Amino acid sequence: MSGGNCPETPRQKMIGMMYLFYTALLALNVSSEIITAFVKINDSIQKTTANYSEKTKALYAKIDSKAQEQPGKYTKLAQQAHDIEAMANKFYNDIDRLKLMIIQTSQGKDATLESELKKKDDINSATIVMVGEGGPMMGDSLRGWMDLYRTTLLAIVEDTSLTVYKNINKNLEVVDQKDDDKEPWSWQETICRGMPMIGTIAMLSKLQADIRNSEADILEFMIADLEGLDIRITSLEGLVSSPRSFIVRGGTYTSSVFLGARDTSMRPTVYLTYSAPFYDSTVVDGKVIYKLRAGADYDTLPLDASGKGQHTRDCGGVGDFNYGGLVHYVSNKGEMWLPYSAAYQVGDAGFTVSASKCNVFYRGLENPVEVAVSGYPKESVSVSISGGASIRGAAGGYIVTVPTSVTAKQVQITVSVKTPEGGRTLGSAPFNVLNVPPPTIFIAGAYKDGAKVPKAAIQRSPTLTARLESDFFPFEGISYSIVSYEFMYQVRGVTQTVQGTGSSIPANIIAEMQKMGSGSAASFTNIKVSGPSGVRQTNGITVVLQ
Repeated sequence: MSGGNCPETPRQKMIGMMYLFYTALLALNVSSEIITAFVKINDSIQKTTANYSEKTKALYAKIDSKAQEQPGKYTKLAQQAHDIEAMANKFYNDIDRLKLMIIQTSQGKDATLESELKKKDDINSATIVMVGEGGPMMGDSLRGWMDLYRTTLLAIVEDTSLTVYKNINKNLEVVDQKDDDKEPWSWQETICRGMPMIGTIAMLSKLQADIRNSEADILEFMIADLEGLDIRITSLEGLVSSPRSFIVRGGTYTSSVFLGARDTSMRPTVYLTYSAPFYDSTVVDGKVIYKLRAGADYDTLPLDASGKGQHTRDCGGVGDFNYGGLVHYVSNKGEMWLPYSAAYQVGDAGFTVSASKCNVFYRGLENPVEVAVSGYPKESVSVSISGGASIRGAAGGYIVTVPTSVTAKQVQITVSVKTPEGGRTLGSAPFNVLNVPPPTIFIAGAYKDGAKVPKAAIQRSPTLTARLESDFFPFEGISYSIVSYEFMYQVRGVTQTVQGTGSSIPANIIAEMQKMGSGSAASFTNIKVSGPSGVRQTNGITVVLQ
């Protein structure tokens, strides 16, 4: 982990070199030396990632060992840690699958992650998969994964002043490139557009390294945070305990101010003010003596049964707030005045809504969605959806269903939370609604539009079938059936039309096709198919009879 001022590490310097190579690529043809350099960078990043993975394995083993030794103290930590492990592994593997999509787009479906990259300088495949119009827009999904992972980890740390918070936020940040006002690039464009395929692969490997690095950082933070509770107080001091230092607008800030000693018989007087400086002090015989500041407006806090001062303050505005004061106690050695101070931040709640497979919802399909809200437990979060769509809870997230009857082109998912003061709406996220892509029509099971088809093949298999042909569509098992069609042919220069239903081609149409000479065009038009998004008209098919 880097130090307090976040100096540039060797790994960060290496990533900076990648952008230097990328700049060179934009100005020059992609030379073999530059491609080789990208390969070496990618290999180096993967080795670094492997080191991070070994580090996280050791941390998980430490947590599991502690949970066995002290289950009452470490079981909750172990569960939270393994939830992070599951999320990190999922996003890491999702990026592996994204790499494979890019490689297969360039080299064919038989290519694997272990295959030799034959077209390292291919500058089109990554762009098609990531941001290309009509493609799967996997760059949007990648951005959603990174946003969700960053938000989840930062919600655990909470304190924005901590180095671990700054490191995670920096390593996982998603920032658009707006240097050129006329042609700004989205973050997802910066890792693929105009870049050779091996460069994008290296950038994705860098994201995987960041995922593992941040995973190790958050585990170390969680372990240190819990083990810090084992520290024994050997002298009295003023302490402040608060469930959260970041408060959502409209919420309530609550803290406990108490003496740092395990003695519930103590009944101190706790003075609190928001007016700095919170107290005066003088040095007598080398010892600091504290006293209340003249003219300051102090509140005296009520005490609970254990002697802790209870501080409650309504938070109607956003910003940073500081308070402090003195704890007064009369002991057998005389009066004791112990100082304390604390700070908290009030802001609006952050939330992220991301579609797990792609950044749109398809009518008639079960669209998985993930929702993350910082500052609130999962059980207090509720979601709703507009436009006649429905949303329900599922394992690890939600499922959105858009009925085929819904004509809206966009729906809104609204996130709300339950608080002690009542329900609050945090905001909404829009999603476009599309029909499932149209299928390709085949005749005789194998021949597409424009194909040359032997009449014998049609006689053996007199059928029209519809299949979805897409390497990028993220859903599987999509099926279509033929509802109706029209067969068009010519007799002595006059166009004739025969109606058909279902997938079978009836005998009368077969008979007409047999009369047609070799090289004649047989057309099936006005084809209607039934699919997940309802009954729709799709492209026709014209074949040349042989």
